[in-house]
Amino acid sequence: MSNPEAPIPPLDPRVERILAIAADLRGMPSQEFKGRLKADILSRTNRHGQPLFTVDQINERLAAMAVEPAMVPHDTEAALRDLPNESMRFLMFMDGHTIGVTRGSSPSHWERHPAGDEMLSILEGETEIVTLTDEGPVHSTAGAGSVFICPRGLWHRLVPRSPISILFATPGEGTEISAEENPLGKSKRGRSRASALVATDIRAAIAAAPELSISASTTEEEAMAAFPKIAQLDNRGVFVGRFSGESPWERHAEGDELLHALEGEVEVTVLTDQGAVYATLRAGSVFVCPKGLWHKQAPRPAVTLLSATPQPTDISFASDPRLTSAI
Repeated sequence: MSNPEAPIPPLDPRVERILAIAADLRGMPSQEFKGRLKADILSRTNRHGQPLFTVDQINERLAAMAVEPAMVPHDTEAALRDLPNESMRFLMFMDGHTIGVTRGSSPSHWERHPAGDEMLSILEGETEIVTLTDEGPVHSTAGAGSVFICPRGLWHRLVPRSPISILFATPGEGTEISAEENPLGKSKRGRSRASALVATDIRAAIAAAPELSISASTTEEEAMAAFPKIAQLDNRGVFVGRFSGESPWERHAEGDELLHALEGEVEVTVLTDQGAVYATLRAGSVFVCPKGLWHKQAPRPAVTLLSATPQPTDISFASDPRLTSAI
């Protein structure tokens, strides 16, 4: 679609029919139609990469991700479907974080991330998370439907109580791994963050918040009440909520934004220098909106979202906010 004169390339047979339709329609004048069709094809042909077990496989996947199309939703359920136990898949980048999924049932190694906090969203099962602090080891329980933030620089490990699957956002740079019984040694401890090491129940937070129906009269106070902040991931607030109606335009000058559709469906429109990019997020999908780009969300008809949103956020009600503002 980006090169209409090129021959149709071979692709996954499962999308052969939709690709043929796209070839027949690629001469149509509507750029919006082409954008939505292209986004749908990319989302349906996304293979998520191979399961990762070794350092070499991880490095190979990171290199491949660096040249893959950006702003393509990834289906976490599809990425987990054939994932072997004790392995993971990397899906996309969010600033210095790698977004991916993992499945396991055995205790993990110790690890720590000096470049930032790590977010663990438990999709299935239940796990104990052990974190080493100045106050000694802290044992936290995180079950399906909860989010846990591992603070920057603290050693931690997972001890599953049942088979688990997890969506993670991990700051990979400088990550350290240890197979020792106590990576701190007998005379050393970690930083004191024990009071913050509690998993948050996403479903309880959503149930306690009012559903938002966005209209021209919606106030900032109503929007904040409908999307409570449940955690902090570095400079990002982690929010959850359910809404209908089209959102205003927004952008985040301090970093990329992660969106995870929990229930329902939503179309995200992102404005770029090359035109609008469209992405449809269905339940289970994750999407990263790049730093500084205006974007809006249109549920079909309602959606429940978890977002990791950099602060502060700019908001615009203009038809095209690029014409009325500049970063």
